Amino acid sequence: MILKTTNNSRRAFFTTLSVLTIALQGFTVCGAEAASKKKQEKAPAVSAKTEDLVEAGVRDLSFKKTAEALENFDKAIKENPNYALSYGNRANAYIALGKYKEAIADCDKAISLDPSLPIAYVNRSWAYNLTRQYQKSVADCDKAISLAPNMVIAYTNRSHAYNKLGKHKEALEDCNKVIGINKEFAPAYVNRAHTYIGMGEFNKAVADCDTAIKLKGDYTKAYLNRGHAYRELGELDKALADLDKAISQHDGLGAAYYNRSKVYQMKAAKDMEKAKKFGFLQKDAD
Repeated sequence: MILKTTNNSRRAFFTTLSVLTIALQGFTVCGAEAASKKKQEKAPAVSAKTEDLVEAGVRDLSFKKTAEALENFDKAIKENPNYALSYGNRANAYIALGKYKEAIADCDKAISLDPSLPIAYVNRSWAYNLTRQYQKSVADCDKAISLAPNMVIAYTNRSHAYNKLGKHKEALEDCNKVIGINKEFAPAYVNRAHTYIGMGEFNKAVADCDTAIKLKGDYTKAYLNRGHAYRELGELDKALADLDKAISQHDGLGAAYYNRSKVYQMKAAKDMEKAKKFGFLQKDAD
């Protein structure tokens, strides 16, 4: 998403995250523009070429062209090594490549150049989440929210960190905040479903995943969370169908395999109970 500052400046405030993170492309950043604008109006002039390269990089990321995006951000930094947005957005490319150390370093650089740039804190927060540094992620989200109070991705990232820290009440508040800002933002429902699972409210988790799938269609994380919730509810066939769907979309999703293995174990246990009910014992199979 591109947010323009003024008609005289083509500098843009980009806030995109790779689908490889938690599928957070296309979110709304209401209020981040003002925080960015004030700082950018005081910043040294940036050439149109640099801005074009950053825009091209963000566009590449939106089409999952990570290598091309990285090349454009590298060129932008070579053209102007003091433009914070180049580093802030290159961090997204590094996250997509699994290079979290480099992503954090780029966000550090962006913040050193422009301490009021929300995207730098948001992207670093997600890199911290992916490296299990959840307290640091919360701190970065707090900072981003102080700069842009309606920035949904900051609340979304923070809710993820809170869930990992076992702070489900705080996570739920953040998810509700996001939905209050943008009720069409599917990741908020997926995150809230994860929160409900942690709180043992599995029917609510299923309902939120239903909503996320209606909003986004083939949403892997929604199928994963709904499959988990169905497993907890004992609806094993529904759980298996959802987990199969998640795995077909993302073969490297370890949580889906784990949950599916649990479903298989539960189904096997039920079969064993039936075998015993009908008088079939282990010795009969030997």
